[in-house]
Amino acid sequence: MGSISEPLPHQTHGTFRYISKGITPTPSTHFYHLPTLSEFGDVRSLPLTNIRPSLDQGADTPYKLSTHGFTAVRSPSSMSSPPFRHQDWNNESLLKEVYIPETEALLKRITGAKAVLTDSLVMRQNLHSEVDGLAREESEEEMLLIPKMVGTKAGSGGSPAPKVHLDYSPKGARTHLRKYHPKTREFAREIVDAEDRLLAEGVNSEEMKDKYDGPRWALFSIWRPLKTVLRDPLALSDCTSFPKKDYVEFEVVFPSGVREDREEKGHPENVFLAYGSESHEWFWIEKQEPDEVLIIQLFDSEAEKEGRGVAGGVMHSSVNIEGTENEEARESVEVRCIAIW
Repeated sequence: MGSISEPLPHQTHGTFRYISKGITPTPSTHFYHLPTLSEFGDVRSLPLTNIRPSLDQGADTPYKLSTHGFTAVRSPSSMSSPPFRHQDWNNESLLKEVYIPETEALLKRITGAKAVLTDSLVMRQNLHSEVDGLAREESEEEMLLIPKMVGTKAGSGGSPAPKVHLDYSPKGARTHLRKYHPKTREFAREIVDAEDRLLAEGVNSEEMKDKYDGPRWALFSIWRPLKTVLRDPLALSDCTSFPKKDYVEFEVVFPSGVREDREEKGHPENVFLAYGSESHEWFWIEKQEPDEVLIIQLFDSEAEKEGRGVAGGVMHSSVNIEGTENEEARESVEVRCIAIW
């Protein structure tokens, strides 16, 4: 365990799990799944800064996408009020007709993006499980759906991921545009074409960020609790507090909407795991409420070009707070979007 220092005001400590140095993580065969918890053997108790006060600061918040890679806003959803009921959060039609348009409008307002496409929505309603409802095979029909609705059916809900990670490396983000679904590829056609021209000219992936001249684009997660979070809250790290030496590249299997052949069911996308360090800064919203939304940057082509962190993506993890182990399971909804300026 890491050393425990005296908390500052608005600070507590949480338990974080990192990949141990010297091991090679074993890939999961299940869609969307990270390595098993046993491989995250570097367990540390680290300070957590409560950013709740920033919710009252509006545009003056110190936690901005441009500096930290995340921000927090108050933005009530109409689905949290009558005539909607709590069980409507599992109604795929209402999520598509009401919640996803709300979320896309919020992201445009916060970022100034001209176009936003939601590629998936993930419900998490269970306690942590190594193989949860997200692991199931997708039918041929489900492969062609977008946005993918993950965890909305009875017994299929996901669980918190108490493993420090970032969902996309720059390589993984580019693979995601091309392979996840025909609509993501079509939505990002101008981006893909600009990158393909560079590849044809012999530009390698390391040089891409300096040579790319297409539109700015980014991947985001918009994360909202469905009830007050009393256990397994989501913690975020400042995207600039992780030195590159602490990033561990890894492959996670995603379902393939764009296939090389009919037999292809899934494809690897590069993600980042992390080595632990006492220098990492972590943030959370204590007892986060349903109208308190986290906007989390997973990749940003502009941040990549400017050298902010690793493409501006934010390491994150669910985190254990001592004394909360007997609280009810966290319920949350995550919308993953592609934004283009």
